[in-house]
Amino acid sequence: MGWHSDDEKELGPNPVIASVSFGATRRFDFKQKSDPLNKFSIQLESGSLLLMQGDTQQHWLHQLPAQKRISEPRINLTFRNIQ
Repeated sequence: MGWHSDDEKELGPNPVIASVSFGATRRFDFKQKSDPLNKFSIQLESGSLLLMQGDTQQHWLHQLPAQKRISEPRINLTFRNIQ
């Protein structure tokens, strides 16, 4: 998935998004909207929980970049509250 924010109106103004990863470790990137040079990455290992909440979607973009050297499968479960 390329750079995006989960800012659809049906998610509300400050959505809570929980994401659980199983399988291959993958890099997950964040980039600040107001300063695109301000970036950081985290490694989503099997069993990890990523929680995005508050004004994260207003100020940050995120992505799961394509990685050619991944040979193991990965499943991600993402939970959102649709209003």
